[in-house]
Amino acid sequence: METGNHNEAAYWLALINHSGLKLAQIKPIAQQWHLMEGKSIAALFNLSATELSVRFSLTEAQAQGLLKAADSHAAQVNLIKTWQAQGIELITLSHPHFPGRLIYALPPKQQPLLLWARGSTQALLEPTVTFLGKPEPEPETIAFVNDLLPILVSENMGVVSGYGKGLDRIAFEGILENNEGQAMAVLPMGLAAFAKLTQKLDQPVSEGRAVLLSPFPPDVPFKDNLAEARNLLVDSLALALLVPQVDTDSQPRAEAALERGMPVLVNVTDSPENRALIDKGAILMTDPGEVIDMVQQAIIDDALQAELAQTPASEAAPPIKAGGPPMLDGEDDYALGSEPVDPLAADEALDILSSMGAVPDSLRERLQAIEEQQKLEAEERKGEGE
Repeated sequence: METGNHNEAAYWLALINHSGLKLAQIKPIAQQWHLMEGKSIAALFNLSATELSVRFSLTEAQAQGLLKAADSHAAQVNLIKTWQAQGIELITLSHPHFPGRLIYALPPKQQPLLLWARGSTQALLEPTVTFLGKPEPEPETIAFVNDLLPILVSENMGVVSGYGKGLDRIAFEGILENNEGQAMAVLPMGLAAFAKLTQKLDQPVSEGRAVLLSPFPPDVPFKDNLAEARNLLVDSLALALLVPQVDTDSQPRAEAALERGMPVLVNVTDSPENRALIDKGAILMTDPGEVIDMVQQAIIDDALQAELAQTPASEAAPPIKAGGPPMLDGEDDYALGSEPVDPLAADEALDILSSMGAVPDSLRERLQAIEEQQKLEAEERKGEGE
């Protein structure tokens, strides 16, 4: 857990569940205080009501309600211990294993503040892809996926899934058939509620090969309207969306991913749906090797984004002024600055990737070859200068 006594996590729960503020008010407060200024949520409760009112445009009553939420801290600690006894870990925005991709791949109003996990939470930081397709995929589609999965395993890449019927679950279960395969399932229900339905995934979870994740509190039952939120997290956690067979459900998800700048790969099938995705920037995948190349490039891009996201923005981010514009603006990603970034040297990219987790051997070799080439070019330029 985050600390031995769950102190910080309990303050997150107190803020969200007992402050009396709506989530649309809490998110910009937490994102500015923690993400932009790099401060703990526990420290937020050290401010006075006046300071809270001025910094976050709260009324005096709202500020007092926020501070009063600290009275529930002990109860929140006990709740966290109850979840822990069920094998469920609370992952707050300040948890070291909170997936950074959700911070810079989603606009602030869509970023979750809390997640619940069963299994190795370190796996939340590892590279994954997701598969979209029909509930009843064609045999050739299944064959393509089955050919690709062992290559993903050899490259230390996992599968993130919504555990839905069809290609999504086929890919999830297929990669776990390999003893070295890693998979993540994002569920449209709470983890305790899911555990009452099936124990099918208990073994891979206990072996550290699968992790179950939910943005919903553990006892929340399945509801159809929770699937959309689940799908958004799946698509944002993945480094690439692989769509070997487009259908009416996968097409809008792929289009939304393209709009967010994510790589989307489609199979060589001449269909109106495929052509529409290609016109919007999707890439044809003709063999598994091309898929690996694309995902490796996505890993590098992801590492650069993560490096930027981990840099506190407190120097550039003024406090929210009382009487100013609304705190939550769908058009304003106030928590995330966007600046042109010079390309990293290969050795620096490798250092960043290594700090984030396992680096696939082929990607390491690729970066090392680029580094050697960069050194040769630098020596040639130096010789020309002399």
